[in-house]
Amino acid sequence: MPLDIHRIIVHYLDKKERTTDADIDYSSEMLSIDDFAAKLIDELHNSISTNSSIKNASFKEDETNSFTIRLNEYLEDATDDKFVLFSKSLDLLKTKVERQSLAKGGYYLFSDYSIDDNRYISVVLLRKKSGINIIKEGTEYKLDGAENINIEKIAMAARLNYNIFNETGDDRKYLAIITTQSDGEVSEYFKEWVLAAGMIKNTVNTDRLMKIIKTIDLPTDEDGNEISRSDFQRAVYEYARTNNRRRVNIYNMSEHFFGPDATTAIKDFADAHNIVLDPEFRVGGKWKNLITIKVSVPGIILNVDFDKINENDVDVQEDHIVIRSAELASLLTRRYNNATALDEQ
Repeated sequence: MPLDIHRIIVHYLDKKERTTDADIDYSSEMLSIDDFAAKLIDELHNSISTNSSIKNASFKEDETNSFTIRLNEYLEDATDDKFVLFSKSLDLLKTKVERQSLAKGGYYLFSDYSIDDNRYISVVLLRKKSGINIIKEGTEYKLDGAENINIEKIAMAARLNYNIFNETGDDRKYLAIITTQSDGEVSEYFKEWVLAAGMIKNTVNTDRLMKIIKTIDLPTDEDGNEISRSDFQRAVYEYARTNNRRRVNIYNMSEHFFGPDATTAIKDFADAHNIVLDPEFRVGGKWKNLITIKVSVPGIILNVDFDKINENDVDVQEDHIVIRSAELASLLTRRYNNATALDEQ
């Protein structure tokens, strides 16, 4: 995976939690592009790509600010001066952070790099606990190559896929947004700074995952036998319902149901069927529609999906059930008539 770093710079936003004062200590020079910088960018790129909090987004239409204006100016004329000016859009973030008493500062690393002929522009918030030692010499920040890189979790990040962004007619999301808020949502002040929009809502993610669960190849039980669709859907429903705050991670879910060698089973199915799905989200109220309700009395067995119990499909009255389905009525009549004809032969 060839990596080519074009430009990289880091600034320090000084903001303590539970305060409304912030300050920026700008670096006067870009970072040296050496082996340590290359290793850092490589690990940051991989950390963003595999982060369970990633949200796919795009820029707001018909709206600009200093971040998007300076970014576009840099993309049109990729010079050192334009890159530094783009990085100083951090001024706008500072004004937004000052309104958030719980927000904290840290080192903001801006980079322009290419991997396998795909170009990326990223800004990543690093804190000291990230395992990166950033030191200041004179008026510029530098990476201390003596430290081991240990990127456990990125606090915040925005990464532009330039190839998709620059391709006319490509409607794929070109922004990857990451925050680590406890509710899994993107911090408003960070989202406003980069003018991110079009992120998938939890309700949409829920609907898309349910569609996958209802159509993906079924897993097998301990004896290698394929389980029924209704049993699988019930198991998936219970799996998410018992998770903390009903949050699901599609990689963990894949491993749980399809085995340790199939952690990307759900993601692969989604990609193959052009279903855009966030890797982690909180399932919504429609999640119960995965359940199939089974009831029986002598001679009658009903399997009804939860969402089909309504006045238009399966209308449950006090002492009778009305099933409104012309297709089902036709099918039952045809099979009844066929069975009657056989008896009369």
